[in-house]
Amino acid sequence: MIGEVIFVIIGGIIGFVSSYFVWKAQTRYEQKNVARALYMELSSLEDRLHTFAGWFMNPPSGIDRDAPVKIDQPFYTEGLFFSFRKEISSFNKELSNSLFQFYMYLLTAEQFRQVGETDMFFKQLNNAMKDNIVKAYRLLPDLKKLLEKEC
Repeated sequence: MIGEVIFVIIGGIIGFVSSYFVWKAQTRYEQKNVARALYMELSSLEDRLHTFAGWFMNPPSGIDRDAPVKIDQPFYTEGLFFSFRKEISSFNKELSNSLFQFYMYLLTAEQFRQVGETDMFFKQLNNAMKDNIVKAYRLLPDLKKLLEKEC
């Protein structure tokens, strides 16, 4: 009788431990997939951000850096950030903070891009849009390295 109870307890412990390791492996696999998807998204955004950031940091000669610009195409609308917010927070602190910061810069720039030219704060928000694009662009190299480590 005592022997049977001991075997049941040992079996329960073995079941719990094996379930834990399967759960950890599955979680890690999912994190790698999310990291890979985010890396691909950032890579696809990089050329566009490079073009805008380069122009905003060093405008062509004869164009005032503070001159308002009208951009019709959105910077970022319905990307992976919205799908993976929960998963992003499960990355290590440095990566999750950097990802949230990058996307907040991008989303803020997008919000400011939509302000109409007749708005009394258009010029200030337009400059803030430019600054946010430059900040997002400057985060990209380190962010991509951090994501590569997760892949």
